[in-house]
Amino acid sequence: MRAPHIVALAVVVVAMVVAVASFSGTVSRHVSVSEAMQSPGRTVQVPGQIVEGSVRFDPVASELRFTVTDPRDASMRMDVVYGRPRPENFDAATSVQVIGSFRDGAFRADRLLVKCPSRYSDEAAAAPVAAKQ
Repeated sequence: MRAPHIVALAVVVVAMVVAVASFSGTVSRHVSVSEAMQSPGRTVQVPGQIVEGSVRFDPVASELRFTVTDPRDASMRMDVVYGRPRPENFDAATSVQVIGSFRDGAFRADRLLVKCPSRYSDEAAAAPVAAKQ
């Protein structure tokens, strides 16, 4: 093999290693509420049902706090703290995916994936079809 080919191959290998390392840092493992609470400091993604009446927003601190239950075990509860602006569709949400880590007695969410039931209901899907008839 010639020197230019070796250099080109080395550049490709280094680029692939950097790409894989960058991608692996953005992937978070999906876990249950109890698993998240047992893995403090580890970045994970947790599905949860929002406990009715638990949502509190502090506009001064721009901090959203609420409690979620595990969809598979409603007895498992976890407090969530989200230190960014409140998502616009959060009031309509019944479930959420929180991405972050459990520390200091609460789940500190870096991101929220809000699930609105109206977006997925059969009635909402059928409404546009009925209007066209």
